Amino acid sequence: MSPNSGRRWDRRDRGGATAQGAPAAPGAAGPRRRSRGQGFTLLEVLIALSIMAVALIALHQGFASTLYVNGSMRGLWKAIVYAHNELAHWQRRSETSVSIAQGEFPPEHALAGYAWTREIRDEEAVPGIVVRKIILILEWHEGAGQRRYRSETYVQPR
Repeated sequence: MSPNSGRRWDRRDRGGATAQGAPAAPGAAGPRRRSRGQGFTLLEVLIALSIMAVALIALHQGFASTLYVNGSMRGLWKAIVYAHNELAHWQRRSETSVSIAQGEFPPEHALAGYAWTREIRDEEAVPGIVVRKIILILEWHEGAGQRRYRSETYVQPR
């Protein structure tokens, strides 16, 4: 009895024997194996490159849109922080008179390129109760368009 008596042999086994024990014919049909010296076929390389190209295009589009959103939000975030701080300053002032003012920030300011409009007016919230409304509008150019942020608060007239 052979050492492999309980095992069936097929063409893929090392000895090249068939199930009956006879040696396999050279060039017999069966799964092909690469020898260690062979590389990938041209078709395999082209398929791998096309998959990688699709993945890189998707990655690039995602990265580009993230950069655009980040730049857009940076301008808006600067406007929000400035408006919040400015309105808080106006709420703490001892006197606020009705007025309208506008201007642009100087080149050395953190908001250079932004224009601002501030309007302070009296409004009757309910009959007999007058409050002072402070409106702050910031405008700036971003890309090909113009952005605008509006914020408002109320103070007691003094």
